[in-house]
Amino acid sequence: MSMVAGRNFTFAEVEVRVSIVFGVWIMSVRLANIVKDFPGGRALNDVSVAFELNEVHGLIGENGAGKSTLVNVLGGSLAPSHGEIYINEIAVKLTTPRLALQHGIAHVSQEGSLVPQLTGAQNILLGAEPRSLGCVLRSRELMDQAVSLLHRWFPDVSISLGRPVSELDVADQKIIEIVRALRGDTRILILDEPTAALQSREKSQLWEIIQSLPEKGVGVVLISHFLSEIRQLSDRITVLRDGEHVQTLEAVNATETDMVDLMLRRSGGQKEIGKKTSQPIGETQVLEVRNWKAGRVDVPEFSLKAGEIVGLIGLTGAGHFGFARSLYSREGFLSGSIRICEKKVRGTIRDIQRSGVAFVPDHRMENALMGDSSVAENLSLVHSDFCSSRGILSLAAEKSEVARVVDLLNIKLSSPNQLVRELSGGNKQKVSLGKWLFGAAGRYQVMIFIEPTEGVDIGAKQEIYRQIRALAEQGVGILIASSDLLEIETVTQRVVPFVHGRPGKSIMANEFSEARFIDALTGEAA
Repeated sequence: MSMVAGRNFTFAEVEVRVSIVFGVWIMSVRLANIVKDFPGGRALNDVSVAFELNEVHGLIGENGAGKSTLVNVLGGSLAPSHGEIYINEIAVKLTTPRLALQHGIAHVSQEGSLVPQLTGAQNILLGAEPRSLGCVLRSRELMDQAVSLLHRWFPDVSISLGRPVSELDVADQKIIEIVRALRGDTRILILDEPTAALQSREKSQLWEIIQSLPEKGVGVVLISHFLSEIRQLSDRITVLRDGEHVQTLEAVNATETDMVDLMLRRSGGQKEIGKKTSQPIGETQVLEVRNWKAGRVDVPEFSLKAGEIVGLIGLTGAGHFGFARSLYSREGFLSGSIRICEKKVRGTIRDIQRSGVAFVPDHRMENALMGDSSVAENLSLVHSDFCSSRGILSLAAEKSEVARVVDLLNIKLSSPNQLVRELSGGNKQKVSLGKWLFGAAGRYQVMIFIEPTEGVDIGAKQEIYRQIRALAEQGVGILIASSDLLEIETVTQRVVPFVHGRPGKSIMANEFSEARFIDALTGEAA
């Protein structure tokens, strides 16, 4: 520790030149001419941008534009191929996340890093637990320290830190991650899609937390695909496109149209998203559910027509996600019947799949993908037998089918051998969908999506929505459970609201409005 003007500083703070602006200690982090090459492609090309301690700095761009790569360089997870990083104009090498933390830079990733079976307190102090004799955990002290950290940063937030984080709301989990990141001498906090999986009320809470951090001496680098969120929370906004820095603009002067134009290099980026889907193909029922009970979910009847796109909405814990998930996974299943194309289905997940049901879940890295396997390996996960004959794999057939799906979904990658964990969020989501399209022409009558564009930018949304519409036009019944009401309004033809585990009256497309949805979510709809 060192003393400057009567104040204690850590070594990391003394190591950099500190300036005072309006009485606030300011630290700037500047990335200069950053280049990052991967085998087969360049992810960042001569990117220069500066982040300040007294601001929320939004970072936007299409999936594959280089956002995640840039913050991984800043957070020490990736070493740049060329370029320099300066902290208050002193060059530093951030070769590991630990070294970045020593310099005051912490990264809360989109995918999350909590240990589900540990309590909130244990997760906050993970790796820094108070112990006696080097091995005996001091549980009371651990809880006291965790509560103190929570109250220090977010005095108005109440979380049961003694419960396993798996039992907590997603918003509380995200706050715990942020508190853990702030437990040291953090001065720059990177938040990658922090509100992607949150309901609107939870988002508002986290918005207040993000906006409060610069007032407490912590600058925020914010990645979000919600352009309204970026504009509302940010002081400045940096736009990346194809791995290059396009522009940094003042948020107060930016419109969403400006941001879309800069991101996509084309005007009217949201027009495609607003395109409505054609009506269902005939009256054929591809999915019929009767007396379905799973956990707290109780659905007397539900049906889906060929070519129909139906949305499920609800507040946190309303049951819409649980219903959608249980149809495929049988999670929490108690009783009820399900028919696919008028044929009753019994038994396991494999029976459900063989009957013609595909499932694209939320939290893709936990529930759908293998991060340390290649794109090609992930795409062939579900239909591994497609490219084999008599147990012999045809590498040529597999390569051809992988190329077809990559082209169909416009997955941006350096090669099919690139690891999935190296992809941007939107491209990971495309792989999660693509594995159901690999070798599956005409195989599925029903596709169930949960949060289909979670952590996905506007360009990738267009491509995913386009594919959903194409599947519906081929006669596939689509079921979408989503917390994004604009997404529901844009893509679906009919909406079923859930309240306290039970479905309400369907809302048809000609009745869609934000007010109508909100009334239905709160159980006030007629």
